[in-house]
Amino acid sequence: MTTRNFSAAVLTIMLVLGSSIGMTAADWPYFRGPGHDGKSAETLTWPKDGPKQVWTINVGIGHSAVSVVGDRAYTMGNANDTDTVFSIDVKTGKVVWTHSYPCNEKVGIKDYDGPFATPTVENGVVYTLSRKGDVFALDARDGKVIWARNIVKEDDVRPPGFGGLAGSPLILGDKLILNGSPGGMALDAKTGRTLWKSGSGPGGHASPVPLRIGRNTYLAIHSPRALTIVDAADGKQIWTTERRQPIGVNAPDPVIDGTKVFVTAGRAFGGALFDVTGDTKPLWEQVGLSSHWHTSVLVNGFLYGPDGNNSEGAGRSPTSLRCLDWKTGEIKWTEPKLEFNGLIAVGGKLLVLTEMGDLVLAEASPSAYKELGSARVIAGRAFTAPVFANGKVYARNTKGDVVCLDLSGK
Repeated sequence: MTTRNFSAAVLTIMLVLGSSIGMTAADWPYFRGPGHDGKSAETLTWPKDGPKQVWTINVGIGHSAVSVVGDRAYTMGNANDTDTVFSIDVKTGKVVWTHSYPCNEKVGIKDYDGPFATPTVENGVVYTLSRKGDVFALDARDGKVIWARNIVKEDDVRPPGFGGLAGSPLILGDKLILNGSPGGMALDAKTGRTLWKSGSGPGGHASPVPLRIGRNTYLAIHSPRALTIVDAADGKQIWTTERRQPIGVNAPDPVIDGTKVFVTAGRAFGGALFDVTGDTKPLWEQVGLSSHWHTSVLVNGFLYGPDGNNSEGAGRSPTSLRCLDWKTGEIKWTEPKLEFNGLIAVGGKLLVLTEMGDLVLAEASPSAYKELGSARVIAGRAFTAPVFANGKVYARNTKGDVVCLDLSGK
């Protein structure tokens, strides 16, 4: 049996039997959570004295968020031109295993170096992507390599102009979906073999997001120049509209509700809502939500997200948190004190991490901004949205400090 066939056989067994690491309903196994929408159905409790730190660890520079399955947390960082994937015990913060490989992740701009993509964990396998196109399938139990590829070298993938590949991997059935071309690309999850690649040109910074139209599954791909919808089965393009952000950084993921898709970008480019079963004319367009980096969350018909509506600061300061009506694009309120922020929704409330490391809990209400709690939880600059899983919050900064906080109320 060849190495590749053996690896495929091992992965097949794992897919059938599952991992020894049990998955719970409150896990956060992918970037932006189990629904790929930045939302958790859990509830949280904000302690009177603020969140209690459970542990902290340094994983190296970068922006990779944390994925959590069972009693393990997974993330990535870079040190000395070496990427490392970490498996961490969620109770103690101790490293269970690491997998390292050479990778120069330097962009040349302070606080922007290191890997962007977040590990994806599915059926006992951890899938990762580097800025340089290194793709790994690792055994979640011990970090052993099941298969490895480099899509830049082997598939003629062109990373976007700024920073390299950044979109997190997406698992759909037996396919691993990557934002490696204008319409994405698919690898066989068992072997790493390329199944299809849609379109020609550079891949993007955003993660692929699945959507259903009728009985079929499609993919929303936010590339440097367009929003494109492709058939997940074969990569065939069914709908596209041009979205040429000035420096080609369409980093926020598409936000999806039914057949309606919202995308935004920074440098005063703004956002727009489309019905991808209709023509390419936006239902509404709004420069008032220009998100350079982070993806908005949709809660009960209203969109909450960061706005960096300036032309010279790449979506950075000044920034604010805004609430928009999903149907009309009308701005309902603006909170200017929440500088460059990433956010998720937990139990219908907003959990925000600011650039300065403040964790903020706020109501998700269109009537007004109402803060429910705030605490400085991490030092340095935090460019990564928080994660919530099994009652715990995970936050990181660009230096690679990862902190775990208890908000379970227990």
